[in-house]
Amino acid sequence: MSLNSNTEQGGGCLYAFGKGSFYALLLFALPCWYVVTHYDDIKAKIDGISALPVFHEMTRDFRTGAELAGAKFGAHLKAFYADSLLIDTKGLRFAQKNTYWNRQSIEAGLTQKMSRGYHANIRAYLDYIERFRDIAAAEMRQSKIPASITLAQGILETDAGRSILAQKGNNHFGIKCRAEPGFRRDGKITDDDFNYHSLAIDCMQMRDDYAWDRFEVYASPAHSFRRHSQLLKDKRYNWMLPRFQVGGMYSIPRKLYGQNEVPYYAAWAVGLKTSGYATSRTYAEKLTLIIETYQLWKIDYEEVEE
Repeated sequence: MSLNSNTEQGGGCLYAFGKGSFYALLLFALPCWYVVTHYDDIKAKIDGISALPVFHEMTRDFRTGAELAGAKFGAHLKAFYADSLLIDTKGLRFAQKNTYWNRQSIEAGLTQKMSRGYHANIRAYLDYIERFRDIAAAEMRQSKIPASITLAQGILETDAGRSILAQKGNNHFGIKCRAEPGFRRDGKITDDDFNYHSLAIDCMQMRDDYAWDRFEVYASPAHSFRRHSQLLKDKRYNWMLPRFQVGGMYSIPRKLYGQNEVPYYAAWAVGLKTSGYATSRTYAEKLTLIIETYQLWKIDYEEVEE
């Protein structure tokens, strides 16, 4: 009886230990399993990407528009990037401009996939694209900066035109007024400590990195888009112009959405981030997400084949 009693007690202890371990393991394993299976969602929420209206519909199979590139596209691309005085472009343009980007089909697809809570933002993004696509396209023809990049930056920097900076200052790209050298030495900061580009008309104080940050104010959105083109053609960013051409796939120094080889617009997005355009560590991801979701690369193809 004593042996059996000890055996039962031992079994009970082992059973209790095993049961306790099972519950402890369960409590540990479940959170770990959730983090592993929802890692992208958790990281996106921390990074602020999930606030974008279509994050959960992001595709990681980057679309480059290659299916649109017919036999003549190589010649069109060459003519687009070449000096018109050095290349004969006769016969390279279609009689009628090809139209690839279609709001109705994009909106129908997104509203069908996304919950109603996202629909207002989807419409706001599409409204912004329709309103400014012609300006972005005109800048692309002149500067060779992809319209997709310009529009995505405008959307991201202004919350699709709804920010105070865009509405009151016509500033769509978060471009700051330049501070005079040594302006902080006396501890008193005034408007006189800042100067703005000739395309701007004033400076507007808004907190960004610092409470005293000033941003350029423009007479119209068109001046803001032109200023953006001029900024990206400066030596800090212009290295991307000959390197990342429309339609190409390019290697990048770090993975973007799990890929080292990405289309030109994603390479531009990474280049802007590495060149210091924005402080957000997920700036490239956000730009690429917007371009992918709203198929903005199709607008680039329209301009190349015009």
